[in-house]
Amino acid sequence: MTSAVSDWEIGRREGELPEGWAEATLEEIVVHKLGGDWGFEPGDAEADPNLVRVRVLRGTAFRDWERDKGATAEERAVKRASLAKRQLAVGDLVVEISGGGTSQPVGRVLLIDEEALRRAEGPLICNNFCRQMRIHREIDPAFVHLALSYLYLCGGLDEYQTQTTNLRNLNFKSFLSGVILPLPPLAEQGRIVEKVRELMEPVRRSRESLARLPGILRRFRQSVLAAAYSGRLTEDWREERPGLAESLGSRLERSFERRQLAWDKACADAEAFDRRAPRRPKNLEATEWEAPEPLEVPEVPEGWSLAALRDVVHRAQYGLSVKADAKRAGIPMLRMVNIRDGRMDGSNLKYVDRKKVDVAAYTVRLGDILFNRTNSAELVGKAAVFDLGIEAVFASYLVRIECDRELVASSYLCGWINSPWGRRWARTVRTDCSNQSNINVSRLQTMPVPVPPLAEQHEIVRRIEDSFAYADAVEKHVAVAEERAEKLRRTILARALRGELVPTEAELARGEGPHGAPGGGFEPASDILDRIEAERSGLDAAGAGPAQETTERILIAVRQACWGSGEMTREDLIRKVAARLNCPKFGSSVRARLEAHVEAALARRIAVRKGDLIAGATPTFGRYDFRFLMATVRSLFAAGASEYEKDEIVRAITAYLGYGQMTAAIRDRMERVFQWAAQNGDLEIREGRIVIR
Repeated sequence: MTSAVSDWEIGRREGELPEGWAEATLEEIVVHKLGGDWGFEPGDAEADPNLVRVRVLRGTAFRDWERDKGATAEERAVKRASLAKRQLAVGDLVVEISGGGTSQPVGRVLLIDEEALRRAEGPLICNNFCRQMRIHREIDPAFVHLALSYLYLCGGLDEYQTQTTNLRNLNFKSFLSGVILPLPPLAEQGRIVEKVRELMEPVRRSRESLARLPGILRRFRQSVLAAAYSGRLTEDWREERPGLAESLGSRLERSFERRQLAWDKACADAEAFDRRAPRRPKNLEATEWEAPEPLEVPEVPEGWSLAALRDVVHRAQYGLSVKADAKRAGIPMLRMVNIRDGRMDGSNLKYVDRKKVDVAAYTVRLGDILFNRTNSAELVGKAAVFDLGIEAVFASYLVRIECDRELVASSYLCGWINSPWGRRWARTVRTDCSNQSNINVSRLQTMPVPVPPLAEQHEIVRRIEDSFAYADAVEKHVAVAEERAEKLRRTILARALRGELVPTEAELARGEGPHGAPGGGFEPASDILDRIEAERSGLDAAGAGPAQETTERILIAVRQACWGSGEMTREDLIRKVAARLNCPKFGSSVRARLEAHVEAALARRIAVRKGDLIAGATPTFGRYDFRFLMATVRSLFAAGASEYEKDEIVRAITAYLGYGQMTAAIRDRMERVFQWAAQNGDLEIREGRIVIR
């Protein structure tokens, strides 16, 4: 993700669009837009016939869409009426409007194709954190998708976003009205899409290969840890150093003695200074370790021993329950977010007031292990050795483990906690509550630890670090390759949106380019947009001409344009009508349609000629005489045995004469017309219904 102005945006500002291209906002080309629906549990559909099972796309679908398509959609149930409005079809676009984060903007777009619908294995909709968009049939949705994808990659959608603490939201209304896309002629859109797909295919394959590498490296690191703590990693090291090392038992005895002496001294000091005696430590004697079912006890090679974690550490201490904030004042307080992939991360620190905490009691020292005792189910139990080189305290969701360095190296013990067996242990012993899981200190201290001699521990740590350094170097190369692939992707899309990938329609029409053949014209994108706007405004220009059927909405606009405007030229009237129909810019086909409706308005006495000028004939329905109104009724309804409801006739007259609604005054006037016509024998009133004679 980059935050840069796109090449196409710069070109647009300079007015550089290929011949035949035009610009349009999303609002101009989107014909259907609607939020999604999360619905109900899928089993609810069994009990409620008004519910139907569906597949729902979530924000998690965007990242690996090209690989997974609709296969990862969640099974849910929604009301049948909701499905009727929201079911996704081929060519629909799904826009992410909520989610993301501090470094992940929203606004990603998916293109629904046949494969996505097939993989979903059922009706497909999006959830309420997305919006569905359907593009006008004369615009290729795949072209719109690649244009929006390019804007997203270049940060062109950031201005339409708002951000809360850890969430971003897309202002969808501003997004629709503000995003401007370059549009080539329709045939050219299709050629561009095909060329982009062709060029993107090797990029896609490369990105998929690169995307697999982090998983491979993760498994590599885990295999290194598994080999390290089974003894396989240093098997050759032990063979080169025959002879029995000092047993763990004798080393533990010395440690227990030292701890006993330290506690005795602390008790004596407390008595001498009239203070409360400290609690008796639990690690003054051996603790029985526990391997919870179904975990198997880790096997260790000769010369190693199993010990409870409590036996090989001085203490395990809970952190501070004090609120921290991002203001850089006070002392940093390390939190669970500062432990990442088995290492300390000091990039997102928060601080607490020194005066509100016991700094001396909670200061983390180099070599201390911080264990995450509370987190999500998949992250609880992660650990890291503190090596940041800053003064810091730690929060209550962490446990500080202070190792007995005569027995165990901090990096060795931390690696065991993060090893495959350690992670399985954490998943087994954790207790789950609501959205969090917890591992208490008592359970942590009974964790079995394979303990080799100290010299071998240091050799294990060295070999782990060497292997991890190799993996880190590979990751850096992968990151560089990913950035190059992303840059190539942006370059391809930029060239596509500048019209540089395929011959333009204008070039083909002139016979230029490798596939050009002289002769023939082409329809510029501006004509397509005119036609779309005309259709949106009720000005469908297909077959436009004086004989074309009139549209009530246009006649209403003609009447409204005449009201209070006095006399005006024909051109002024046409432009006023177009403006009322939200179509200020129009082409020749729309002009012909408007011309035809001006003629119809003159024939229907909605407007009247005043020499070379035109004015409103009458704004008031009551000024139409009875004979004209009855003649209009005859032109709209056939004479004979058919009976018509009075309201049916009044509505037809109202629309024919360009009035927006049927008012009480119009009803009263037409009632008098009916009575007058009945007296003259032009119609018959039968129980409130009308028969034309």
